[in-house]
Amino acid sequence: MLNRSHALAALIICTSVAFAQEAATPPVDTTGQAGNRSSASSSSSYSTTPPEASAADQSEGFSLPGGMGYAPLDFTPGQGRFDRKPLSFGTTIQQGYDDNVEATSGDPRQAPVKGSLVTALSEGVDLLLAQSRYGLSLGANAGGQYYWDRAGDQLTPNGGLNLIFGYKLTPRVQFSAIVNGIYTTQPTLTMVNGLAQSNGKGYLTANSKFDLLYRWTPRFSTDTAYSINGIYQSSSIPSNNNNLNQIVSESFRYAFSHLVTGVLEGRYSRITYNNLASTNVLQSDSNTYYALAGADVVLSRRFSGALRAGSTTRDYQLAGQSSTTSPYAESTLNYTVTRTSALNLDVRYGYDDSSSSTVASTSKSIRTGLSYSQAFTSKLRGTAGVSYSHIDNSSNTSPTRDALSTSLGLQYALSQSTTLFGSFSRMDVTSSERLQEYTKDVYYLGATFQY
Repeated sequence: MLNRSHALAALIICTSVAFAQEAATPPVDTTGQAGNRSSASSSSSYSTTPPEASAADQSEGFSLPGGMGYAPLDFTPGQGRFDRKPLSFGTTIQQGYDDNVEATSGDPRQAPVKGSLVTALSEGVDLLLAQSRYGLSLGANAGGQYYWDRAGDQLTPNGGLNLIFGYKLTPRVQFSAIVNGIYTTQPTLTMVNGLAQSNGKGYLTANSKFDLLYRWTPRFSTDTAYSINGIYQSSSIPSNNNNLNQIVSESFRYAFSHLVTGVLEGRYSRITYNNLASTNVLQSDSNTYYALAGADVVLSRRFSGALRAGSTTRDYQLAGQSSTTSPYAESTLNYTVTRTSALNLDVRYGYDDSSSSTVASTSKSIRTGLSYSQAFTSKLRGTAGVSYSHIDNSSNTSPTRDALSTSLGLQYALSQSTTLFGSFSRMDVTSSERLQEYTKDVYYLGATFQY
């Protein structure tokens, strides 16, 4: 009998002659934590060529269609980030203070709230290459943090990777790959599968996407994409959060004008959790089917956005567990307010796989993030951000959680090779389970030396 998976497979096969797509990735944060997935355009300038423009119009750059958390944008050789030298290295030294290193609530049943000085050191690399047929942007850093007054492991590694690669196989066909991830001990809401509360031992959260787009006509194109995302917590105690999510999608794109491209998209997602055979918790591995419609919008060099909305159906692999449905929506907006300031907004609603999810619990969440950067002078720049997530569970055994993250930062270019900075971040988590509530403030002062 023909079911949803067969229908979606047929849809993908019949249009998989040739395709090309890609997306954007945020620049590496020198503190070892990645920024918002869709914030790349806030640090670069891009052309306004729409994704479905003619091959002649696109001879100087690469189109980046929106979707899966990315706004549509182009990168062009010699513009934005690509007008800098192709290879640079950097060393970042930081001294900070974390006032709640174990992320505890202060409840007598837990360890008391404890603060600690933190010293961090990291090495980074930034590689930028672009020619008429290919483009590469790579940022990576790796280092460690030493907590002066924390029980257990005082030294913990951290790092980040952000990569975007595009290659024009023919004037109509383009391949691209995007990979971004972080390894950190700190909670983060800026990743779609980031944690609001970590176990203090460090965790890896990563997202990757591989696209192939084919432009059938100057206005019509199809896009096939494969995405693999995951989260893994390093701990001697198995975590219910650890999972791997694989997504295959097919979208049909029609450029109504140079400003608006309509999109119809189908996705199939397969999520598997780690094997918790040693516990009594049964994880709900599942298949999820998406039917979405939306648009990519490039109104000007300063404004771009993407919207997808529709319905999802989730089938669980455990016998006896019934299917569930939920609305789904994702939206991304990049806006260059002035020549010296930029704004980024991300909103997503749907199933949430970053929290412990048993067969009796279906997690849904709304996640939103807003970031703003402002250059006050040629040397002084400030940043501000706020992220919020609300996770709602259908099971009484799985807590409902609200998390609010705020951050402020200042950077001062002392010279071409030396940048001084200071940052403050705060995390507030409230939950229906008292033991999962906490507040954390983190302060840092540091310097980055580029060479």
